[in-house]
This record gives sequence, C-alpha cells and structure tokens, in this order.
Amino acid sequence: MASSNSDLNDLHKIKGAEAVKATIELAASPESIAKADKKKPRGKSSKGSSVASFDADGRHIITHDAGKLPEIVDALGAALADADDLNLFIHGGRLVRAHAASDKKIANISRPKGALILHSVDAAHLTELAGRAALHQKFDSRTEEYRKIDCPRRIPEAYLSRGHHPELNTLTGVIEAPGLSPEFRLIDKAGYDSETGLFASFEAIAGYKRPSVLTQAAAKKAAERLQDALVAFPFVDDADCSAAVAGIITSLVRRILPAAPMFAITAPTAGTGKSLLATTFPLISTGRFASVLSLGHDEAESEKRLAGVLLAGDSAILLDNIERALSGDLLCQILTQPSVRLRPLGGSGMVSVPTNSMLLATGNNLSILGDLKRRVALIRLDAREERPEQRKFSNDHLADIFKNRGKLIADALLIPLAYASAGLPAVEGLFPLGGFSEWDAMVRRPLVWLGLDDPMLASETLRQNDPDHAAMQQLFTSWHDAFGDAQKTVAEVCAAGADGLAALAIAEQVRSELRDALQLVCAEKPNSRRLGYWLRKHRDRITDGLQLSQGGLDGDSRAAKWRISKC
Repeated sequence: MASSNSDLNDLHKIKGAEAVKATIELAASPESIAKADKKKPRGKSSKGSSVASFDADGRHIITHDAGKLPEIVDALGAALADADDLNLFIHGGRLVRAHAASDKKIANISRPKGALILHSVDAAHLTELAGRAALHQKFDSRTEEYRKIDCPRRIPEAYLSRGHHPELNTLTGVIEAPGLSPEFRLIDKAGYDSETGLFASFEAIAGYKRPSVLTQAAAKKAAERLQDALVAFPFVDDADCSAAVAGIITSLVRRILPAAPMFAITAPTAGTGKSLLATTFPLISTGRFASVLSLGHDEAESEKRLAGVLLAGDSAILLDNIERALSGDLLCQILTQPSVRLRPLGGSGMVSVPTNSMLLATGNNLSILGDLKRRVALIRLDAREERPEQRKFSNDHLADIFKNRGKLIADALLIPLAYASAGLPAVEGLFPLGGFSEWDAMVRRPLVWLGLDDPMLASETLRQNDPDHAAMQQLFTSWHDAFGDAQKTVAEVCAAGADGLAALAIAEQVRSELRDALQLVCAEKPNSRRLGYWLRKHRDRITDGLQLSQGGLDGDSRAAKWRISKC
C-alpha cells in the first residue's frame, strides 16, 4: 500500500543465509497511488450542498455552519473518499489506515521494515486526517468573512458513530505481487480492485511476465522450475516438495481464499532449514520476510497475540521454532472461517476480522493436536546429519529467490490458470478436503493434475502420530476384545482394567491391554470420572472400523452404559 509517509520510499535489504546484498525499493510508491482505481463507490454526493465546495485546485472545502451537522458529516465522507493518499479503507467493519511498519519488534511481533499493516482510526486521528482531506472554514461575525479552522472534533466523532461508510472502499487485503480472483482472473495491475476488495500495491517486478500460454505442458514446466528453486531443501519425499510448491502458490492467492491450511514445517534436528523455507513463501509474495509471532506459554496468551496480527492485516504470519504442542480453538477458526469475531486490545466491542493471512509454523518434531491436524499441510525436512547447520551450499537460496522473484511469481500463477483454462478437470484419487474447497480447486488439484504428489499426503502422519488418536485406537480395540458388543458402565470397565472381575473371564493379555489403554486415556490411574468425561467427548467416534456409542442406563445405579461395536 502506498503512503504519503517518506518511509514508504526507503530502500531496505533482504537478509539471507549469509546476506542478500541486493536492495529493493518498496513497491508501495507514490506512483502506484497515482495508478489507483478511481471507480470507487461514493456516498451521498455533496454537489450543490451549501456546506461543501471546491477551491481552484479541486480540494474540498467544508463550511461549518450551525444547524448543518448531517450535511457537514456527508461532506467529510465525500472528502475522505476522494483523498486517495490517506489510504483509508473499511476492514472488518473498522475504519483503518494502511502504513508501512518500522523494523522494531512490538508486542512480541517482529515485522520486517516496510511490511504493510493496518491501523485502526479513532476520532482523534480522524480529526487530523479530516484536515488533510479538506479545507475547513467557519463564518467570523467580527470580520464578516469565512476563516480557516481545524475540523471540530465532533464531526469525526459523528462520522465514526455512523458505523456505515459506503463511500469508502472495503478492503479485503493488500497484495504486493500479482494474484488471482476467485474466478481465476489475473490481478497484476496496481491499485484497488473493486471486484475482490484487494489493493494491489506494487510496481513492475523484474522478471515477471503475464502468463500467456495456458497449457498443461507449460504448467508442468513451471512446476519443474518451482521445484528446482527449492532444490536446497532436504525433503523427506516428493509429497513434501509438492507441499512446498503449494506453499508458494498459496502465498500469492491466500488473500482471496476464504480458508486455507496452515503450512507446518518440521524436522528432527535444528538447522535443517525450516525457517529458511518458511521465509521463502512470503519473500516471493511480498518481497519481504513474514511477520514473526511468539505464541507465548498458554493458549489464552496465544489468542491475544494472534488477534493483534489479524487486526493489523499482516499477509503472512510465522509461528517460528514452536516448542510446545500446537493447538487451539482460535487457530482452527482462523484456518477454516473467512472471518472471526475479535475484541481489539483496549476496546469494548467485537469486530469481524478477515482471516486471509497465510499461517506458517516451524518446529523440531512438531506436535499438532486435536482438530488442528486436518487443517495443516505438513512439510517434512530431514538432512540425515548430526549437524545439518554445517552443510555447505554452492549458492545463497534467498538471494536466488529474490533475484528470480518475478519469474517464480509467473510460474506459480501459471499453474492454477492453466488448470482453469482446461476447464477445472476432475482429478482421480483425491479425497475431498472439507473446509478448503476453494484452496483445493486453486492449489491442490492443479498440482496433482500435473503429476505431482498430493500436497496433503504428508499430513496423514499427523493423525498417525496423534497421542489422543493412538489412545483411542488402543482403547477401542482392547474394549471390544474384552466385552464384544456388550454395554458396560464406566465403573465396570475401570474395574475390569484394574484387577479383572472373575465373572468376566477376561484373558490376562486382554486385561493388560485394556489397563494400558485406560491409563493413556485417564492420564493417571484409571477412574470413572476421567473415563466418563473422555467417553462423552469422543461419543460416536469411529476408528479402525469400531465405533463408540452410548446405550441405555444401568438398572441399579442409573449410570450411562457404553459400548464399542463394529460399524
């Protein structure tokens, strides 16, 4: 996003494994603002109004006469809508202003210099902006002439209180490289795109050429070039490389997707290249590193920090070097819902915030729990060395990525464009991806159509390695071996696992397996309370052809009965 501030024209350096010595000019320059789409929806016209006029330079003049408050507020809205250099938008129901970040770490969020963030505009700030958008005047009875004044604070307050500003553009997000619309329309011209609500904030990118030959053969060559750009990384198998290619495409189209998986990069040893790979995606899509977020030590703190970066509109968020199990309700919502309701820090009301930021996570032997597992595209790296950080390379990966950024963007966009040009053909062997249908059509299926492995294939290991799923498998199997389809109360099951009731005639090996499974589920010595809670949480779940279901009530104790039966 261009800004009137001088820092938008600063040159900054992209640092690589050692150092990328090339400097780049921020794409959001005054020239890109000049190319902004002028076809904005306007509010009530101020033409002919007794309080609004224009000076010789075409600047708005607002006259503050008594008894004209509605007209004055209308005139302010029209002036703000015409002031493109203010970078004002409606984002998540809030009036926001886009500006470039400094390179300072703020509130556990480290953003690269020049990263575009959104700042919520309050009445005090809007009073200042009102003075930039228009000249304000008031009649002076002593001189019997109009004199210049600062915009009275009550006018911006009244404007904000309306809560509805159709004259301003609604912002879906800022893109800093060419992208696509949901209908596979190429967006590669600077300015506001009224159809998608995206603001394309970039100038000409060296090496980028609009894709013209949209054939499967051309797309295959583009995919090969993207794979060659990732040759430095020790992927476990081809599915991991395919997931990395999907990460590049996702970084360019994430803004228009209502939902997309998080890309989680894991390796058994530090220094394998996890953070380097995570940096590659936003470097291609924005020319900068991702905003790095520290999650904190508990879920509540993590949610506060995630809310902050979403409200700021960061395009890519990196959860780097995670050392604890990754889970959480907000993370799941961000990945599958187009927007979430959040309370801004220090605010009293809730706002609806778009979730179209690319989420990345890195960690050694990442542990991902609960429902988050199915919302993750896993990328596994393994250098198979004791000290992988001591490896030597013939080139600087990030320097090459930046040098070839324009070509990589064109190749990444060519793949979904060619797939769409072919009529979005069906791809055999792919299971449906619930919650990510748009991402599936724009990223996943085009890659498999070209012969690459399913980018979600490696994520199947998350389900296999989930301790809760492993405990469920063990309990279902041992329960059914012990009791068959018979209904049992939790007290009976715990008793059988503890010492075995003679009347049940359970084999010692089966009893031992049941006891081990109960200990996994209860996380301590088996007891009815913990087991009952676990059963209620997993009711009607199916695994390995066995299903947990609740039956009737015990005649004596009136306790609920449960059973494990074959589907």
